[in-house]
Amino acid sequence: MLATCGGPSTPSPSSGVRVCIATDADGLAPHTFNQLAAAGARSAGALVQVIASHTASDYLANIQRCIANHSALVVAISQDMATAVASAAKLHATQRFALVDGIPVDEGGQRLDLDNVSDLLFKAQEPGYLVGALAGLLEKNKVGSAAHNVLGILGSNHGPAVDSYIAGYIAGAKSVNPGLTWKITYSDSQDTAFCKQLGITQISAGADILFEVTGRCASGYIDAAYDASAYAIGSDNDEAYLSPAVITSALKRVDRAVAITVQRLQNGQFKSGQQLFTTQDDATGFSSPSSVVPQDVINQVLDIRARIRSGALTPPDTIPAGV
Repeated sequence: MLATCGGPSTPSPSSGVRVCIATDADGLAPHTFNQLAAAGARSAGALVQVIASHTASDYLANIQRCIANHSALVVAISQDMATAVASAAKLHATQRFALVDGIPVDEGGQRLDLDNVSDLLFKAQEPGYLVGALAGLLEKNKVGSAAHNVLGILGSNHGPAVDSYIAGYIAGAKSVNPGLTWKITYSDSQDTAFCKQLGITQISAGADILFEVTGRCASGYIDAAYDASAYAIGSDNDEAYLSPAVITSALKRVDRAVAITVQRLQNGQFKSGQQLFTTQDDATGFSSPSSVVPQDVINQVLDIRARIRSGALTPPDTIPAGV
């Protein structure tokens, strides 16, 4: 069952728990963590209600609406909602919450560890490593436009999630192709035209593949790759819908993490604090590559994924000095 904006819900054959998802400002747009969270809760048999936010000012009120609807679990999305979750969780100590890809913080930005909040986090270095290996192999084998042995990266200004992605990406690429060079730029801009120009600059300096960890200006950076017949790699969600230039994406499987969390709740095993989801949980990975990527490269990346899953390979979460 999927209800929007807190409206009346219809009966469902499921006998699962009630889960209410208060979205971030992306609302009910497709290809978002909001959409994946709802899908994950439904896949675990939950009765799902979604209350869409449009601006940050909606967050606390919408979380309160979820609580008023007697939800067993309230799910909020992204670090943007961290303060609202913390405020609600402190007021409603018996209500259980899950915060996707974020950690609760107080009004001063101090991180909080709350007994009724599960922080759904991801080992971003794992999917970063996988798509890095894919990019490195394309450059090594001179596949299509990958001819200069140069990779471009655009990241939001340093933070744990961004740095982990990039650390994994660099390590994965270097593991298969040590001779690579890098063009790395950081920016918090949400201006797609500005981010496109950053991509153009990297391509002019020889970059063949652009990896974005940028948030809301990703489409501009990816457009730079498309216009130059270069390649792009997305992050978080499968971004193939943005452009034919996207050859794969590093994935955080929010649907899987939420499904696991709902199952734990149903089994009386709700876990508070930081819950780190990994390839072993099938909660990180990479999207199906485009036809640009040869099958032998895909097979090699799948072998690497198996090594990560087994624990034989542990991607780093720290960017090496001098890169």
